[in-house]
Amino acid sequence: MTASVFVTTAPVALGQSQSINGTIRGQVTDVSGAPIPNADVTAKNIDTGYTRQVTSANDGNYVLANLPIGSYAITALAPGFAPLTQSGIQLTAGSDIVVGEQLKTGSVATQIEVSAEMPILEPAKFTLSRTISSVETQNLPLTSRNPYNFVLFQPGVSGHPNPENGIPRTVNTNGLVDRINYQLDGMVDTETDRYGLRLFAISDSYVDEVQTISNSAPAEFGNTAGITFNVITPRGSNAYHGLVQYIWRPKVASACPILQNCVVGTTGYTRKPDLHVDDYVGRIGGPIKRDKLFFFAAYEKLKRANPSAVTITPANQAQLIGYGISPSIFNPAPSVQRAQWVDARGDWVINSKNSAFIRYNYFRNNYPFNTNVGGLYALDSASDFQDRAHIIGAQLITTFTANLMNEFRGSWPYRNQHHVAGPQTGAGPMITITGVANFGGTNGAGDKFQEKIPSFSDNVTFIKHDHTFKVGFGFQKNLDTQLADIYTQYTFASIAQWQSAKSGATPYNYSTVNASIGTPGAAYHSVFFDLFAQDTWQVRKKLLVSYGIRYDQYRAPTPPAGEPFIYTQSFRTPHANFAPRLGIAYSPTDTTVIRVNAGIYYEATPTNIWYSPLYNNGAAGTGSFIASVAGNTSCSPAFPDSPQQVPASCLGTQSIYALTPNFKNEYVWNANLQVQQQLTRGDSLTLGYVMTSGRNMQFIRNMNLINPTSYLADGRPVFSTSVSAATRLYPQYNNIRLIDVGSNSSYNAMVVSYEHRMTGGLTFSGNYTWSHAINDTPEANTYEFSTPISDPTYPKRDRGNSSINRPNSFTGSIVYAPTFHLANHLANGFANGNNLAVLTNFSTGDQQSMVVSQALNGDSTATSRPLFVGRNTLRAPNIFQYDARYTRTFGKYFERFQPQLLIEANNLLNRSNVTSINTTATVSTNAAVAPIGTILTSPTLAPTSSVLEARILQFGLKVEF
Repeated sequence: MTASVFVTTAPVALGQSQSINGTIRGQVTDVSGAPIPNADVTAKNIDTGYTRQVTSANDGNYVLANLPIGSYAITALAPGFAPLTQSGIQLTAGSDIVVGEQLKTGSVATQIEVSAEMPILEPAKFTLSRTISSVETQNLPLTSRNPYNFVLFQPGVSGHPNPENGIPRTVNTNGLVDRINYQLDGMVDTETDRYGLRLFAISDSYVDEVQTISNSAPAEFGNTAGITFNVITPRGSNAYHGLVQYIWRPKVASACPILQNCVVGTTGYTRKPDLHVDDYVGRIGGPIKRDKLFFFAAYEKLKRANPSAVTITPANQAQLIGYGISPSIFNPAPSVQRAQWVDARGDWVINSKNSAFIRYNYFRNNYPFNTNVGGLYALDSASDFQDRAHIIGAQLITTFTANLMNEFRGSWPYRNQHHVAGPQTGAGPMITITGVANFGGTNGAGDKFQEKIPSFSDNVTFIKHDHTFKVGFGFQKNLDTQLADIYTQYTFASIAQWQSAKSGATPYNYSTVNASIGTPGAAYHSVFFDLFAQDTWQVRKKLLVSYGIRYDQYRAPTPPAGEPFIYTQSFRTPHANFAPRLGIAYSPTDTTVIRVNAGIYYEATPTNIWYSPLYNNGAAGTGSFIASVAGNTSCSPAFPDSPQQVPASCLGTQSIYALTPNFKNEYVWNANLQVQQQLTRGDSLTLGYVMTSGRNMQFIRNMNLINPTSYLADGRPVFSTSVSAATRLYPQYNNIRLIDVGSNSSYNAMVVSYEHRMTGGLTFSGNYTWSHAINDTPEANTYEFSTPISDPTYPKRDRGNSSINRPNSFTGSIVYAPTFHLANHLANGFANGNNLAVLTNFSTGDQQSMVVSQALNGDSTATSRPLFVGRNTLRAPNIFQYDARYTRTFGKYFERFQPQLLIEANNLLNRSNVTSINTTATVSTNAAVAPIGTILTSPTLAPTSSVLEARILQFGLKVEF
């Protein structure tokens, strides 16, 4: 007997363990609705044969927690009733599926089988979140081949995609910049030094699903005040499956880059770059032993050419060549990225009580001519980039009893990235002729970032009656080594001045020489750990409550002995990071769900708050000591010598970093209210309000300036630029950039989400956010922003719009693969096998500040604004972008192989999406003309740059099996 029933899915009703697995819960009743106790309920994974059995409680309820994701059949069996089997239940990452079994009177011989239909309503969901399905990850346009860009397509998030393998840009995460906890299969994938960095690049060849949580996660989730972004890798099954794919991007298929003039013969013409791409992908999964042991493997090899034109004028090139410089260094920089990814995974159903998987990933990126390329940089001033990563991860799930389970996960990611001198890099020193050219060597080699993060977590789940209790802990040790560039760089005012020094006629006649002295870097380690306890309580059939508490500690490293500045001789570790959480999901009707959530969320400490003071300690031999010596003085070394042997008295007063001894961890109060209304079986509309209030946010101020000499008309103190006991709190230093805490932020948003799940071949997700983000100060220690405050004596002078304040944002994704049944065989062939996928991104332009080129208050570390002008009062143009992908499948051969042709477009309409504008104003610097800082000429607001791309087309061939 076959029929249709409804089951409902709700991503992430439980927590951390659910970031990889899922839960099926339900109630067994008879046809009158009376509960059936002691019924045997069995879940079977159709893909792998894995089974789990529980017994229903006195109220007929049951919970099957920590199930591997996949397609399930649920069978309910009770004496006196006919067994009921529901199949086709799709368990996705983090989902909490509610199933209702209504048994009819009968015998075992009268077995009833039904096909489950998955409706859109999510009655067990607490969070503001979304799971991007495998249908979307494998079909949506992704010209960058960078799955991290999917973070932008979830409720309440805005930002810009990355055209290569890095992180998305300027991401708004609950009104904060780039607060993202990246995970791979629920394990560590977050670089610790700054906010919002992923630890290693991943390939879309081994992305199955992407689970995202943007607000109000339960107590098991932590280490971020913003988003959890969890990539789920594929696994093998009882059937062999895989693909091979080649993607090609020819130069002719790409439009001229945004703000570049590619029209031959016109003023400012620049040749269109050869943005060539060759990408090879292969993946395969299947059984080693049926229902027992499975494998999955993937490989990707990417070649991406992105040459940069040298714009040194022909006249200057000719003059330099005349003085012996090789003509070859003026050719376009042949920047060609070569990257490789490997993923190998094994899944093992050990026995009825235990299942496990182990995964290994490898990433390699060689990128010659990566830094100091194009423009006024000649080829011999460039450096190469090399990046390596190895990752091992494993999980073990143990079912002690039907109601007691344990999940253990552990991983050991390692990454090593550095810039090195390439084959064409000059021997040095680097020569900079202001406004003319850079050549002879590089100031961009020698830096290194190496990080190892051994980590593990363990969660215990205990189910008793209507309660699902969970307790657990996590641990990670961050082993970091960072080195800075090693270089000597001479700056000249003209080619003639350089030639005179080069000939030996005037070896001291240059503008400045800068050089790194000593060992520019630091090695350190820190420890992060957490504890949590929570309960998910089925209060009534239509009311689910989750409550819990979490504790996080981010333990600081011990500085080496002999640190010269008192603040850096020890670092404070806060110990009071307790975070309560509460979530309520209530279904007043069968088509409506109301969710209310609130909690505290601590942000993991960016480890650069320790590295920056250790490195920038002003002590030659133990950290950063940059010598800057003017030419034509008694201290000047003779060109081309390094100032290594110059007396210390000639090297100037150093500037350093410090961390406040009153350091506290950043946290936010999050709260949201959502109402989800089912419109049809496959459509739902969700309206929500989100509130985030940030506390103890980090900011940077120059703590060393004292005794103002005057005040600007708006009250800003003006400090002396000379260094003495009268002008500096610590006169042995010039500037001290103090990493301080105490800034607050405020974010309020209305979020509207519309979902249409696969019916008629169409899947659609749309998210609109209307919001306002304000903070007291510019943010510190993010990848993109770390500007000191404009008034070191009054941080709230900078209170204004956040840098990621985008009042209006809309993202949408569509996958359309219609199926037709036509009588004409030829017409039927053309009508079927078509897949169209579209990504849309509309948002308000980026917020920017009006600035001036002078340090109006004498603080050289900060950026000054004109008088009475607030922070982030200007805005770049709005962003409108459509990306699209069309895939044509040419039938199925040998009942297995499906050849496909695909065409993929980024910025299909070729809109010039500008993300930066000219915001520099001309102001009075003469009080006799107007008060200092008064605007004389407003900024032009002309477009200056963009992190986005013009239209790109690429083509692919793929065979699925």
